[in-house]
Amino acid sequence: MAHVGVMSVLKREDIPVHFIAGSSMGAIVAAALTLNPEYGSQKLKLLLDELEDSIPDHLKVPAEKSNSLLTKLRLFINVERFILDTLSGWSVLPEDLAKTTLKKLTLDKKIEEAAIPLAIVSVDLLSGEKIVFKDGPAAIALQASSAIPGFLPPVLYNDMILVDGAILDVVPADITRDMGADIVIAVDVDQSGPRPQIKNGLDAFLRAVELSAQYNKRQFLKDADIIIHPDFGREIVTFDVSKAEDCISAGVRAAEIALPKIRNLLDYGLK
Repeated sequence: MAHVGVMSVLKREDIPVHFIAGSSMGAIVAAALTLNPEYGSQKLKLLLDELEDSIPDHLKVPAEKSNSLLTKLRLFINVERFILDTLSGWSVLPEDLAKTTLKKLTLDKKIEEAAIPLAIVSVDLLSGEKIVFKDGPAAIALQASSAIPGFLPPVLYNDMILVDGAILDVVPADITRDMGADIVIAVDVDQSGPRPQIKNGLDAFLRAVELSAQYNKRQFLKDADIIIHPDFGREIVTFDVSKAEDCISAGVRAAEIALPKIRNLLDYGLK
């Protein structure tokens, strides 16, 4: 949702946006704002509020962390349930949830109907290749781009098994450069940093995956002229819809801080 805040500042300040690319939630926000003229920040927040009712309770993290026995027991049960759900099927969230929501959000339009040329990034699990959608049904591309393995089912499309584009290209600055952008602004919402402790094998595995993703991301960020990195002030966890407004505000603040540098680059490019 921080992407929404960033885009609102660029629009307010008449910063020209000629191409836009996104993975996962970044792709969803990009498609919503370029395909559906009704979807501003408040509309997207309302949509997330509707989605919250469909998210199973065991995926929602308690609002405040606690070291109590009850909280630890709940977290253990959540991990156990996640493992059982993903071993017995594709995901813990129903496929219809994503399909219905994304069709509503995009008005069932095609990507090429976007007001700004749009690229949506996904990954084919079979070939290991990055798949970039620039045309075709937007809802299918978004469903593929946001299919977090284990949480949302992959999209079976043209003999491919498509999942979250963030696996290979979480901030696709390289894609917008390839589309023809002279100045590339990347929005990196990653909150990762040093970990104070690693307590068990699962923590170690997840940290290893996180570090690998961070290294991979840095390679693609080299294509960006400006990197906007919102500061949320506190941890924001996946599926915690209640923090949507905080995320939007963080995006606005970060974009406003970057405005002088953006304007300098634009002025330099026009000379």
